[in-house]
Amino acid sequence: MKILVVVGGEVNSLPPIRNLIEILVRNNHAVTLMGEDKTGLVLDVNPNYRFIKIPDYSDEPPGIRYFRRASFMREQVIEEMLYHDILWTASDSTVRYLGDVVLKYRHVMQLMELIRDIPRWPRQKIFGLNIKRYAQKAFKIVVPEYNRAHIQKVWWTLPDLPTILPNKMSMPDFDKMEVPVDILKIVASVKQEKRRILIYQGGFVPDRDLDKFVEAVSKLKKKYVLYLMGQETDYKKCLCTAGGDAVVNIPYIKPPFHLLITKHAYIGILPYKAAVVAHFDKINALFCAPNKLFEYAAYGKPMIGTDVPGLVLPFYGHGIGYVCRPYTVSKIIENIALIEKKYTEMSSRCIQYYNSINMDQIVNDIINGK
Repeated sequence: MKILVVVGGEVNSLPPIRNLIEILVRNNHAVTLMGEDKTGLVLDVNPNYRFIKIPDYSDEPPGIRYFRRASFMREQVIEEMLYHDILWTASDSTVRYLGDVVLKYRHVMQLMELIRDIPRWPRQKIFGLNIKRYAQKAFKIVVPEYNRAHIQKVWWTLPDLPTILPNKMSMPDFDKMEVPVDILKIVASVKQEKRRILIYQGGFVPDRDLDKFVEAVSKLKKKYVLYLMGQETDYKKCLCTAGGDAVVNIPYIKPPFHLLITKHAYIGILPYKAAVVAHFDKINALFCAPNKLFEYAAYGKPMIGTDVPGLVLPFYGHGIGYVCRPYTVSKIIENIALIEKKYTEMSSRCIQYYNSINMDQIVNDIINGK
């Protein structure tokens, strides 16, 4: 089948879409990807894959830039869909760029976050897009988490439950990849660490809650250290300063090479709390669907997180982690001790959980309307 995947921004900022492309190509679908790709999508040369770059129009004022991009994307989609069977949009903002164009085609609408609506134009909050109109007419709605599927169904009065496509990544074979020298230096430093590593990888944004983990590891710093890996922000700098020698700052590492750090960790952490981020619903983080959940699991790393539904279900349903109820320093320390006692068993269950989900089957079912 011929599938046009459209991303209204940087492809590498959406790991699930990178993974989707790999799945589609692996299953012999012809894929055209439209988006931005500043660091290079890691794919073997394949005649079934082609890329269309969206110009950034960086020399234009923000408002003009948005309309120029939207116009380019709409024209390209109309042209490309003469030769494709399915239009797959990667996010709510992608649907905003394309507008009514999506109504003309067999449209798979994938959502990365939990939303009621999106502003009609960027940088304003008065006028909404009424995105549920596009959702109600889509061929398939795709979300990454069970609770989100039910919430979106109710919010948007959908006739069917959205399909759940977990944010499970395909693990790379680093033996077949050339790892950049600067990353190899970081990995060499990590290998010299004598303490057990708690790792957090991801964004340092308002709906993440890392302060108590910093405090807890500071009390255990003779045995444990907290690695914070991701883009530099003021919040990350504050955490590193507060943690002193109990916290190690790992810079953002281009995927999938960040996993070379993950594999050396002892425990993965997932701290979420309700917060307003962009136009996403405030409860978005409560029903989190983190990529890192599967990245930790793939390497057999038991997990500790905050008490939110998106973590309670996989943690206790599969025995792969503990939530902190209540979210206190003492509870974090208690959960670390519990994991220590059951580490081998929990590590094995993490790997079983990762292997239990057949992403290829789910994606093929979506395409075939099942």
